[in-house]
Amino acid sequence: MAEKLTKEQAEQVKESLLHHLDKFPEENREQIKEQITSMSLDDVQHFIEENNLSHLQKCIFCSIAKGETPGYIVSENKDNIAVLEINPLTKAHVLVIPKEHTDINDSATQLAKEIAEKIKKHFNPLKISINRKKIMEHPLIEVVPVYENQTPKRYKASEDELKKLQDILSRPLEKPIGNTGKQQAEQDKKEHEEPVIKLKPRIP
Repeated sequence: MAEKLTKEQAEQVKESLLHHLDKFPEENREQIKEQITSMSLDDVQHFIEENNLSHLQKCIFCSIAKGETPGYIVSENKDNIAVLEINPLTKAHVLVIPKEHTDINDSATQLAKEIAEKIKKHFNPLKISINRKKIMEHPLIEVVPVYENQTPKRYKASEDELKKLQDILSRPLEKPIGNTGKQQAEQDKKEHEEPVIKLKPRIP
């Protein structure tokens, strides 16, 4: 018998099942999606036991980080992966997930800041909330943009929306074009120097 699920674990199991919708016939996907989202805690427990799917109780975030469960990846570094939340509070809600089931390190914080900069550039939110959380005992960082006249409320993002956001947020930040600060300082110095006048030699 599978271990008794918590409400949070049941939601993660449902999320994992939704990630695998593409394995079902296209004509049945919408119906299956509705069935999964409407499942109660007991329904999920029964489904796991009936189908021998106790592996779905394992940490979904470790599974995403290892590539075992698909995710909409927008960025990555050596120790962390950044994916779109498929049940976001707002548009471009991102999770920065350490690849190991350990504490958050400096590189995770840095990646979250980089994602926040991209969101700020492309979507101009009123503010961006960066929060540390633990879900299924896996530490992660939530990057949640807050938009004007919108109260954050969880919803099911469409595949089309997630793909478009993935395309935008996976692009590297553009570096400033033109002189660097040092180059600009040297250019300013030259412009303020006394001009040097060179005389042509007189030809006898």
